[in-house]
Amino acid sequence: MSLLSTLVGGSLPDINTDVSLTIDNVKWAGWQDIRISRGCERMPADFDISVTEKYLDPGKIDIQPGMACTLSIGNVPVINGYVDVYAASLGPDEHSVRIAGRSRCSDIVDCHAVVPNGQLGNCDIVRLATELCKPFGVKVITQNVTLPSDPKDRIIQFFNVNLGETPYNLIETCARYMALLVYDNADGNLVLASVGTSAHASGFAEGVNVIEANVSFRMDERYSEYSPHMFSVQTLNDLPDPNKGNNFPSVYDKGVPRYRPFFVITEQSDYSGPLAERRALWEMQRRRGRSQAVRVVCDSWHDSAGQLWAANMLAPLHLPSLKLPNKNWLITGVTFYKDDRMGTRAELELMPPESMAVEPAVQQPFDWQVQQALEDSTSGQAENSF
Repeated sequence: MSLLSTLVGGSLPDINTDVSLTIDNVKWAGWQDIRISRGCERMPADFDISVTEKYLDPGKIDIQPGMACTLSIGNVPVINGYVDVYAASLGPDEHSVRIAGRSRCSDIVDCHAVVPNGQLGNCDIVRLATELCKPFGVKVITQNVTLPSDPKDRIIQFFNVNLGETPYNLIETCARYMALLVYDNADGNLVLASVGTSAHASGFAEGVNVIEANVSFRMDERYSEYSPHMFSVQTLNDLPDPNKGNNFPSVYDKGVPRYRPFFVITEQSDYSGPLAERRALWEMQRRRGRSQAVRVVCDSWHDSAGQLWAANMLAPLHLPSLKLPNKNWLITGVTFYKDDRMGTRAELELMPPESMAVEPAVQQPFDWQVQQALEDSTSGQAENSF
């Protein structure tokens, strides 16, 4: 199969892209302006939809903030959550209604965690997340989770919880140590997942289904050395046992051409080392991946198999004009739009898969710099590169 056929997969099947909002078994449809956003680094998923009297009588829309709702594209639910905003406006030419809402995980993002004894830990990340989500009726779903092979490395050490911290912040911080992503699914439940390995049936190619795309290759947020520490003070570096000290072995990004140190404060009293080192690896890979993230706007909400574009899934990418030919990158975020001005479109963010992982990897220069170096080398004009 050719690259182009993999990217676009031929003509799309006849797909229903009507968006409906169901509340108390009443389905509201006919929305004029639509935005639906979700991602594997976005919490919670949210939507913003509106309608004018040209399409539907807004005065008949009986929706109140706080109501439970399900937003669907065709027959596929995409957000199970609550209405946050009901906004109505009246003018000389039109009467409009705007509805905004978020996933059920909005409660664990907004509300403060109630921890009776003020301490959490001595358990794995799944149990910790389950206990924090339970009061809000949110379940914890594991998806392709890979935890450390040594059982003791799976345990989150005891740590104090400050008043005012949210369940999501506590879960997301601890998930970093286990190299897990934290996001919500279409049912409104919390997902703990390793980097996805499933792939879409098609992807994105300039001149075919890409309306616009942009990428910025950056160095300002990358560092040459990531040094993990347990505490923010250096006076504990001289403790007799190096395994009980404040600092652990650094990890290095060889793609950074000059000395740029960065301290990673682990936020936990971990005396064993591996958790602190994994946090530093997470930080390095995340920053490296974000330094070459690409934004793509395509003309459809679905791939060639009729599946909605989904975060934490791989998709082929071919943007040679942006120095990104023949890639297979991870979708980290997707927003679905529909309006009278530009019709139906999807805006996606993609990154190299390793940007979401923390497994040690050989750090390569930017792809376009490798190509340039090879060309210079063959012409006898090679220069030093990083």
